[in-house]
Amino acid sequence: MSDHAPQPATGPRPVSNQTRRDAVVNELRRAILAGELGPGQRLREVQISQQMGVSRPTLREAIYQLTHEGLLEQQPYRGVVVTDIDEKFITDVAAVRVALEKLAARALADDPDGSRKETLRRSWEEYQAAHAAQDPDRLHQAHVNLHWTVWTASENTMLERLWPTVEAQINIAIMVDESTRSDPDRALHVHERLIEAILNGDPDTIDAEVERHTMASAGELIEMLAERKKHAHGPVA
Repeated sequence: MSDHAPQPATGPRPVSNQTRRDAVVNELRRAILAGELGPGQRLREVQISQQMGVSRPTLREAIYQLTHEGLLEQQPYRGVVVTDIDEKFITDVAAVRVALEKLAARALADDPDGSRKETLRRSWEEYQAAHAAQDPDRLHQAHVNLHWTVWTASENTMLERLWPTVEAQINIAIMVDESTRSDPDRALHVHERLIEAILNGDPDTIDAEVERHTMASAGELIEMLAERKKHAHGPVA
């Protein structure tokens, strides 16, 4: 086979040099979730770095991040491959997220001097401004920041330490929602209910909104992956 074969039409695309590391992470994550890099597929550094137009050290940083998120894994004798994300993995992550985010949201709502809720209001205003600007990148970052605010404004030290691990899974859930639905208005209203529940401070309402919000995202990811596998295998004879 020639070393100069044309590049495939799907897979990771070239990224901007101005945001190399984050752009590579986001593009590889998108390609994995879209099925363009399939479960078990090996990531060949030379090929992908050339395809994306980035250096191999930058690509390695992105691979390290996605391995941390669970989307990639290191296998003996094969190198880095795309993880086969199954329903159990998704539901397990969602169950842990629900438990921790209920704790965070309740702690934020139990606000002795109003400073925690004020921090949440500012983050919510940033989200609303990003929605009004109709800028997908800004809205994605505001979305992640809103969840980060719930965790950090809780002032629970252990939750703050756990955030970097959970952030990866929240980021994946947000990207799935954005790619499968592409409905910013719906996302705005869903978060409005969650924010109102926290600001109003009723524990039962907070628990219900956190669980609904998180489990719905998990269910959508499971449906998307099932649909992708169905198309990959084709119709049964």
